Amino acid sequence: MEERAPRPISKDWPRPATAATTATAVTAVSYSSTGSQRTIKFGTGKYANVELSPQPSEDPEDPLNWPLWKKHLNLGALLSMVALVGAMKTAYISVNSVIAIEEGVSYTAAVVLTAAPLMVSSVTGLASLIAARIWGKRPVYLVSMVMILIGVAWNTRVRGSLAQNTAARIFQGLGWGAFDTLVLGSIQDTYFEHERQSKIIAHYAVSVATMLGSPLLGGVASAGPQAFEVQFEIMSAFLGVSILLLVFGSPETTYNRVVLDTQPPTLQRSQSLWPTMTYTKEAALAYVSKMKPWSYRVNEINLPLILQAPRAILAPTTGLLFAVTLLPYAGLWSLASSLSMLFSPLPFMLSPAPLGALMTGPFLLATPIAVALTFPLYLRRFRPTIHLMTLVLGTAIASIGMLGFGLYLVGAMEMPTGSSSDPFSTPWDLGIDRVSLPIASFLLGLLAAGSLTLDATIRPAIQRSTAFTSANLAVGLRNTADMHGGLMCLRNLVAGAFIVGLPDVIIMWDGLRMTTLGMGIAQIIVTIGVCGVYWYWDENVRRLDGRVMCLIDLSILKRSASFFDTD
Repeated sequence: MEERAPRPISKDWPRPATAATTATAVTAVSYSSTGSQRTIKFGTGKYANVELSPQPSEDPEDPLNWPLWKKHLNLGALLSMVALVGAMKTAYISVNSVIAIEEGVSYTAAVVLTAAPLMVSSVTGLASLIAARIWGKRPVYLVSMVMILIGVAWNTRVRGSLAQNTAARIFQGLGWGAFDTLVLGSIQDTYFEHERQSKIIAHYAVSVATMLGSPLLGGVASAGPQAFEVQFEIMSAFLGVSILLLVFGSPETTYNRVVLDTQPPTLQRSQSLWPTMTYTKEAALAYVSKMKPWSYRVNEINLPLILQAPRAILAPTTGLLFAVTLLPYAGLWSLASSLSMLFSPLPFMLSPAPLGALMTGPFLLATPIAVALTFPLYLRRFRPTIHLMTLVLGTAIASIGMLGFGLYLVGAMEMPTGSSSDPFSTPWDLGIDRVSLPIASFLLGLLAAGSLTLDATIRPAIQRSTAFTSANLAVGLRNTADMHGGLMCLRNLVAGAFIVGLPDVIIMWDGLRMTTLGMGIAQIIVTIGVCGVYWYWDENVRRLDGRVMCLIDLSILKRSASFFDTD
């Protein structure tokens, strides 16, 4: 008898929030209508009619079956580290000139303290994706935490030695990578689809707010006699709390889930926000005994497993997202890192506190936009037209901010010409009276807002690709995390190069004009090209994603497996 091909899955995003099955009754268990009598599990409480996705196992150690307090504790521990990492990344924005003067080095050597750890984190981020696939996420988090602890503690006593300062920052960069690339995967490991969105919003909001907001407080903290070291002393105090949370509140979330089709649900998932255990010595020891540093290992280590994350970086969708978001992202990083060079000398002579205040515009304008565009209202309406409109709008805002920032400053600092000009005037006589610092901050904020508007297309575009190419839900979630992490690694690597290279280019005001003009025009051209690719070859791009990531296997078409089966 000839096998009949299965009904093709719709290629339109968003995919349904539940499996393509029909419940036979509104109970905690139902059966698939495909004839396989596959058990379907539902939520509890107000989610009693929501089909659980992914379908959990009957093992209480399955992260999907953890009580809510345990899930939230794990999330809180990870977000506390994400917040500290974000603050560390931009800690030197307001003090680069101070470091250059104290150490007697060029400004380029000073910004290496920001660029080097960022570039190192791109390498360790990719390594973390690979290592977590083999040994799980918890040991990677713990090793990264130790690297950050060494770097932060060292950074509290490095004044007078640029070499030690650089080494301390590199240690921090060694730890940043894991918290840049693995946290999204941990959220996907522990929360069902109907619970996940608010946690992803919280993760993104914490990451953006701490990164953009750190210079506001860091500039004030660095105004005293201990300068930038105060920032790391403050971070050390918070890091101590985060370490305790990570060690005792963040178990391993990687789990080999096996769901039997006919196994009836017997496990009750607790919705309690507080633990109900008896607080005794035995209970504490039992809890601590489960918090092993290493409790997971993949069944077989092979080349395809190791190459999963690198292949995700090479996927065409990753490349298109990298191309269209790179210039605003790298431009924001490099211009923010050069603020101290532009505004510390005469005629501005800004100290670290007002230099940090220049990041008020990016913090106030970009953070709300970044959070708003991660809400389901936008994601549910993400179609090709909305996608292209977002790219055009984000490019327009970013280009206005980038061009405006450069042309405004250069125009204000140019010497007036003509009969009305003072022949003995110098640029030092201008500047502070002709440049409005709030306007400069606002224009930088537009660049940040445009960059994060473009970033809002990353997650839905990746999910659209993985839904198209992945054989089942577990593979789709894995590929989503890999592509997100890979894109983060690529952007950080190039942003670090921009940070190092820009000061030498804009040391003269004409250099600032040409650089911002070139990046603004280049971004418009790149966006036009990417929009054309998405408009004409969107499905072909997703097909190529499957081939590059080795997800297309014609043998799977002969099996009548659901997309929502486990890997």
